[in-house]
Amino acid sequence: MRKRKLLAFGLAFCLGLSGVWNFSKPVFAAEAQSESQVQSENTSGEDHITSMDEEGNIKDADSSAKLIENPAGPNKSRSGEPQVVNFRTKNNAITEFIEQETAKQGYTNGAYGADAVYLGSANGKYKFMLSGVVGWVKAEEVQVVNLSQAKAVSCYEVKDGKLMHHIVQDMTTPGYATSLNNGPAPSYLTPGTIYYSYDGHYFYTDYGVMAADYRQNQRTQSVNPQEPYYNYFQYLPMRSQSGYTGEEINGALDKLVNANSKMKNTGETFVKNQNTYGVHALLMTGIAANESNWGKSSISQKKNNLFGLNATDAAPGANANQYSSVEACIEDFANGWMSRGYLYPGDYRYQGGFLGNKASGLNVKYASDPYWGEKAANIAWRLDSTLGSKDAGAYTLAAKEIIPDTHISVNVRKEQNVSSTLLYKTGKAANYVVLVRNEEPSEGFYEIQSDAVLDSSRSTVVKDSGKYDFEGMYGYMSSDYLTVVSRGKNTQEQAPDTDETIPPEKQLESIAIANAPSKVSYIEGESFDGAGMQVLAKWSDGTESDVTGEVTWMQEALNSSYTEMTVQYTWQGVTKEAVQPITVAAKAVEEESLSLAVTPGTAELKPGESQQFGVEMKKTADTVPELKWEVLGSKSQQTVIDSSGLLTLGQDETAEKMIVRLSWGEGSDKVSDAMVTLVKEPEQENQQQESTGQETTSQSESNPSATDQTPEAAETDTKEEEYIAGQQVNGQKAAGTKSGETSDKQKNTSVKTGDASKGPLWITILSISGFLAAGMGYRKGHIKDRK
Repeated sequence: MRKRKLLAFGLAFCLGLSGVWNFSKPVFAAEAQSESQVQSENTSGEDHITSMDEEGNIKDADSSAKLIENPAGPNKSRSGEPQVVNFRTKNNAITEFIEQETAKQGYTNGAYGADAVYLGSANGKYKFMLSGVVGWVKAEEVQVVNLSQAKAVSCYEVKDGKLMHHIVQDMTTPGYATSLNNGPAPSYLTPGTIYYSYDGHYFYTDYGVMAADYRQNQRTQSVNPQEPYYNYFQYLPMRSQSGYTGEEINGALDKLVNANSKMKNTGETFVKNQNTYGVHALLMTGIAANESNWGKSSISQKKNNLFGLNATDAAPGANANQYSSVEACIEDFANGWMSRGYLYPGDYRYQGGFLGNKASGLNVKYASDPYWGEKAANIAWRLDSTLGSKDAGAYTLAAKEIIPDTHISVNVRKEQNVSSTLLYKTGKAANYVVLVRNEEPSEGFYEIQSDAVLDSSRSTVVKDSGKYDFEGMYGYMSSDYLTVVSRGKNTQEQAPDTDETIPPEKQLESIAIANAPSKVSYIEGESFDGAGMQVLAKWSDGTESDVTGEVTWMQEALNSSYTEMTVQYTWQGVTKEAVQPITVAAKAVEEESLSLAVTPGTAELKPGESQQFGVEMKKTADTVPELKWEVLGSKSQQTVIDSSGLLTLGQDETAEKMIVRLSWGEGSDKVSDAMVTLVKEPEQENQQQESTGQETTSQSESNPSATDQTPEAAETDTKEEEYIAGQQVNGQKAAGTKSGETSDKQKNTSVKTGDASKGPLWITILSISGFLAAGMGYRKGHIKDRK
């Protein structure tokens, strides 16, 4: 302990000599440290970079720098073309920045999230938005490139009713390394459309329109200006309770972890610590799975450390805490790191008591991965779906300052009046989310679950104890500063009249397969496919309901001994089963494999022009699969792609980026993408330049005095950096330039064949006739990055 304090003093001294931009090397310590220290957890608990898919599967990823050749630089785009900031300019390391308005230090790791939207420049720094935070980064730390130079940028799409966030970890290669489930897609988003957003709340179909809105600090041109979206588990306060028992969580983990996992049989421990220290059991499980790769990481295996505690970026394996048992680690996390650390409003790491992102929540200080909180939420969605979807949407949530502006710190009081005892302040973080205990405000105040541990009289915040009482620890917050963003099913309601008869809660009696799945015959090595199957649940009140979307079954490969598949449905801890007969034939020949690559990988076209796309394909058999082509992101109904891969842009096409996607048959995950960039006519560029004009962003200091605020708003602090306030910020309007030469409209290429005597047959098909013979179609994705 003494050595740590001496090191902290030395770091602070060096900071004073070197200036604000020479930050200390990140350190993670259980004890409270000064606000000036930049913190960073290694999100995998290892010394390498990882990616994640929507099922929570974690894989190693490349950690090297990914620089774009000949970057355009700020304001060097074609007239009106938006620009992107590339944070993937170095190996596995953090990049530091200053948050706009608050002037607080922040950090991110570009290997986990490469792209941010460019918003302007000043004093040798670039303004950007990434993972909800608007900040300034040193010019030499990043690249600014034209949107057309980026082979891929992060985006959202609706898939099977879920809102998927595709995250780019390498802008030099098409496709996405990470794809996360954000929960049920809101009704205003439609399948087949690509959406852009760097805050996760407002969505745009046009990248340039999004950037323009961000510069004006507004969201009026988004598709949902009046309905911000909140990923429920990403913003659910940790001071909440899961509806699952420890035994139920163990049942879910048994299906997801291997026998040697350090997370096996931890369900009871998570629930026990939830009930003692007030930290949501399912969210803790999601963090542990993300940090330890489902209990398989070397730090979890060797040190019983499921959360990467003290696994600093400098030396994660050596510095990580050692625990005598996994149970001891979970208790230390719930008590020391959460209840008395990140959830204690007096702690410098406190930015709100939820997973969050780089603007608010645990993610601000816990991890350099800008999407760490979203990844833990992704796993919570997976666990909740496996268990019966009981936790999702359970509570009502309300947010302070949805669009970051004044960054006001609001008071949390003991009672619902302005003269009541002040318990603590929220801090300045925008999108600060609280759990609302009453459905509607009373006397202008919402009753909220307290992030802080309170004494028995609910008058004082307790610092030295992490024990939490869900019933007795609450406070009040002015409704003037809160907007309800999620209506819950567990919100407290008034008790019914005593004369009313309360009907008994229905019970699950059985399930039955009403319609068999489309596929019941399999070959060894295939997995059961439930497509077309309908499962009905029968309840104790005599009713039936369709639960097809909530049933589970074994995901392992089938062998010839299987004659049936058991499907299960769980409701409030009760599991019922139904059996579907199947046949599994022995594998007669070696299973075919396929890899696809669309050629060319990128193209630039003007409205009305065409481009012939081909495919390079590797197979282990001489049959040609059925392929399918599709174009995504277009805005013109005249933009089409035929079955041979010939893309024709409509004369009225305006989409800046489109994706040409090829897939092996309907519903296949073997896919490949090409990026198409729209090249504007010189006349259009000049007209746009004349209409847009030179864009200049100016910022003024904002330091409202106490007389300008209501009694519930604490004073905002004076800006710490002079360049933040009152500076002139360059927009990205540039003089019009001539368009490049027209690209080839029809490209005929030859067919390459491999040596039949050397292992697998290599087939490269680039001719139109080959596609037509194979009955080719098209679909979205990149086989390399698809999980």
